[in-house]
Amino acid sequence: MRFAFTRWLSRHGLRWAALSLGFLITLSLAGYHLFVARYDQTSFIQRLDYLFYDWRFQLLDSGERFPRADDNIVIVDIDEASLKTEGRWPWPRDKVATLVNQLAEAGAVVVGIDILMSEPQLNPTRQLQQQALADGNADLAESLTPFLPLTEYDQILADSFANIDVVLPFLFQADDSLRIGQLPAPVYELTDDEAERLLVVEAEGYAGAVDRLQQAAVTAGSIVPTIDGDGTLRSAPLFTRYEDGLYPSLALAMGLTYYFLDGIELDVVPFNARLDVIDRLHFADKTLRVDAGRVLVPYLGPQGQFPYVSATDVIRGQADPDVFANALVLIGTSSVGLADLRTTPVGTQFPGVEVHANLLNGLLAGNFPYTPDYGHTMTAVLLLILGAFFTLVSNRLGPLALASATLLLLAALVSINFYLWLSQQMALPLASSVLLTAALGTLHLLEGFLSERRHKQQVTNVFGQYVPKAHIERMLSNPDAYGFEGENRDMTVLFSDVRSFTTISEKLSATQLKDLLNRYFTPITEVIFNHQGTIDKYVGDMVMAFWGAPLEDPEHPRHALEAAVAMIATTEALNPELQALGYPEIQVGIGLNTGPMNVGDMGSTYRRAYTVLGDAVNLGSRLESLTKFYGVKILIGPQTRAAINDWAFRPIDRIRVKGKTEPVAVFEPWGKLSDLSQQQRVELDALDAAYQLYLQQQWSAAKEAFSQLKTNSRRAKLYDVYLERIEILEQEILPEDWDGSFTHTSK
Repeated sequence: MRFAFTRWLSRHGLRWAALSLGFLITLSLAGYHLFVARYDQTSFIQRLDYLFYDWRFQLLDSGERFPRADDNIVIVDIDEASLKTEGRWPWPRDKVATLVNQLAEAGAVVVGIDILMSEPQLNPTRQLQQQALADGNADLAESLTPFLPLTEYDQILADSFANIDVVLPFLFQADDSLRIGQLPAPVYELTDDEAERLLVVEAEGYAGAVDRLQQAAVTAGSIVPTIDGDGTLRSAPLFTRYEDGLYPSLALAMGLTYYFLDGIELDVVPFNARLDVIDRLHFADKTLRVDAGRVLVPYLGPQGQFPYVSATDVIRGQADPDVFANALVLIGTSSVGLADLRTTPVGTQFPGVEVHANLLNGLLAGNFPYTPDYGHTMTAVLLLILGAFFTLVSNRLGPLALASATLLLLAALVSINFYLWLSQQMALPLASSVLLTAALGTLHLLEGFLSERRHKQQVTNVFGQYVPKAHIERMLSNPDAYGFEGENRDMTVLFSDVRSFTTISEKLSATQLKDLLNRYFTPITEVIFNHQGTIDKYVGDMVMAFWGAPLEDPEHPRHALEAAVAMIATTEALNPELQALGYPEIQVGIGLNTGPMNVGDMGSTYRRAYTVLGDAVNLGSRLESLTKFYGVKILIGPQTRAAINDWAFRPIDRIRVKGKTEPVAVFEPWGKLSDLSQQQRVELDALDAAYQLYLQQQWSAAKEAFSQLKTNSRRAKLYDVYLERIEILEQEILPEDWDGSFTHTSK
């Protein structure tokens, strides 16, 4: 009897194992959609669904799916040509006023500005008067008084708003201590019951336009994007809750202004026993589906679906005025340097201003793609049906029939999903059903393969005495068993960028520029490899590398820091050689950050790359861009600093970078503690004391301390930053919980 049971187990054990594993996978995926998927942004399944969602735009002509509004939507672009002609950004606000006046004269009806103006522009005449008085020249100060109105640029811009309906932008933040500028009136006031029960996108703080400008504008709209876990902008809030009001997005504010509406109407449905959710938005004569205030952006296609007019052409009166007849105009930028380019399903360098244009078009046309409330429940039911199908038929089909059935199911699932997108603009989850079908088909095929493998093992045992075992194993091995699958790891990322590279490149021919970069990249790459790093990519003059993958590296923060220091030294050693060849010197800025990242082989069927993604990666990039602002060569994040105990670091600042609300401390490495000079130790102590005065808002003492540091330090630009900042903070009323952090509103 025992022998018979052993034979039965040998014959049927694989079958039961396959069925049990298939049952577990099916229940796990169904449970994911019932309880987790609605809020998930980072799992592999969600990232795969993001990919399928993007394919809908890339493989199908969305311009034929989503209606284009009859209304005239135009983008005035602060492009590279505008910056070259009018000067670098930010422009004086009288120039922006000229732009607004020209649009009014050309017949535009509503202007939405996608550029935050949260700080007043200083009047240069008043500054000259103050300097003259400080120098004891009262007559000169008095003689300048007639010029004050001519250089009161904020007022000039505010006056231009009288000629046309202008909608200004503001940023919502999660930090309730950040309340800058002025908000418009809400478009919906919540009742007490709604304030308790309504589930909606919510904010705690804001950065709005300066009071003078906001009071002159007709209203304002939020420009905060909704970035998915993979860094792509697929949805956006049409309105956001702040305190007891709902405030519109820039697109919704422009639409309301266009239709002379003051507010919105909502349909609310129960979400559960304690919460309600907004199901519909009534806008003019249209009813729009929303998900807690958010909508999927109805991209009409790649960049350029709306007329673009260069801002410099408008300012100089060279634009065709017919383009702006009865137009809703969005003023924004496509310039790379102004960092308002987004990764979207239709492009990776997509101007943020055109995102607002697509949202505005969706509002005016009354059409947005959507995921129905029952979408995840329906997906869970479909997964259970697929699991039952494979359980019932897998043992009755041969390998070829099972493979064919699996492929047919996959084709049917994708086809039906895409059909619903094409006909109903319905975005249903697809990744789980595709994964389950592929997994169960593969699992049951693997069951048959393992049975066949037993036979191969017998062949190995028989012929092993005649040929080397390694030869047989090589013959039977599966080359597809090796790859770089995506995973989450704690890693360190490095971004390095050549400063003033545009200026350098303009002075060199294409051949010289190529030679210069090759001479620079070769030793820099060698440094990274020598310190166990992995090169991610080169983009122009930028180098991106990371530590901790594909090989595990417990010391990745230290190795990355040592590589960064060595890169600076290597660049300095390279400069004499470059100068001897007639090339300009190279100076680089480096940003380092440590944290959880998603690493793996990513991309499309046409091009792939082993790379890293995540918020920690984005912060590393921001730190590199801030090195010039603080006058340092290397900036590192807090987790990198915490992982290295035997180095000295100069505290630089507590910052909030664009798109983030939580402040982070950043540091500059000064070298190993054992090598630190007495002068450096004294400076670090003095900096700590000065910063404490700064946090305590003892402005006079702080200025004196930072001034002394500036006098004694060879790296004085940081102290200039604090001195300039204190001059501004002295004039402001700060919240009680002010923590000294500084918000960088540009990338």
